[in-house]
Amino acid sequence: MIERKPLVINYRPGQGYWVLAILLSIFVSTLLAGKLWGGKTYNREMAEKMQLEVKAADLEIGLSDAKLQLSRIKLSAEVDAIGLENARLEMIGLQRQIYQRDEELKLYQELLQDNDQPNGLSSGDLKLVSMEDGRVRYRWVARQKSAKMKVLSVYSDLWVLGTRDGQAEILALNTLDDQINTLPVKLEFKYFSINQGILELPAGFEPEQIRITLKYSWMDTVQSDRKFDWKLEE
Repeated sequence: MIERKPLVINYRPGQGYWVLAILLSIFVSTLLAGKLWGGKTYNREMAEKMQLEVKAADLEIGLSDAKLQLSRIKLSAEVDAIGLENARLEMIGLQRQIYQRDEELKLYQELLQDNDQPNGLSSGDLKLVSMEDGRVRYRWVARQKSAKMKVLSVYSDLWVLGTRDGQAEILALNTLDDQINTLPVKLEFKYFSINQGILELPAGFEPEQIRITLKYSWMDTVQSDRKFDWKLEE
């Protein structure tokens, strides 16, 4: 059996103070080290915070500039869109004017070249075009030929002749075209007048002919009375 010897520690009066001093030194060193490390960490975090604040301010300024630029772009786009729409409408108007001028030039040429055209008033060039909604676009020309051409007032009447339920029926223009309020329609022209509009036929009505009459405003008798077959153009 192994004999254990007692451990004897000799006590010295100043030894406790040394131990206390060492412990205090360790505590103070730890405290200073922690404070130093905490100070460095705090300074680093504050520096990062300031950098983040600067970046945030820069981003906010950049975002404000981007919003301002975007609003300017939107405004410019709206102005451009309005300009394009105005240009488109103006182009359509010019195209219509060109078409109108071409039609008038054609009529002038026909008027000069057609020696067989009767003197006085006459109607012609009737065109009927079907629309997608079932209505019919119409166009016809009133002409005047006389030795002394001058602007005169002319009254015109237009009727659509057809049948409904097997019975003959005559419908006046003002009941078919909502732009015409009353008949006769007063026209004023020197050589010719291009007249056009949209017809909306009632359900069940089968059109067959169109009748157009013309007379001078100071005369009671009709000067021109003509019927045209109902022929639609697609």
